[in-house]
Amino acid sequence: MIKKAGIFTFLLFVTAVAMAQAPSGIPTGTPEPLELTLTNIIVYIVLPVIIVILYIYWRRKRRK
Repeated sequence: MIKKAGIFTFLLFVTAVAMAQAPSGIPTGTPEPLELTLTNIIVYIVLPVIIVILYIYWRRKRRK
């Protein structure tokens, strides 16, 4: 049972790595850093932090 689960996990990781590779015939370009505008700060920094805090609060409240 454990051996089958190990083999399945290994194959899952190999598949994920193979699918995550960039295609070789397409130019990828150079990634640019995120501009720090007010909208980007709210969407990419503030909202995820609020969601994590609310999740932690919800889990603690649910345990009691």
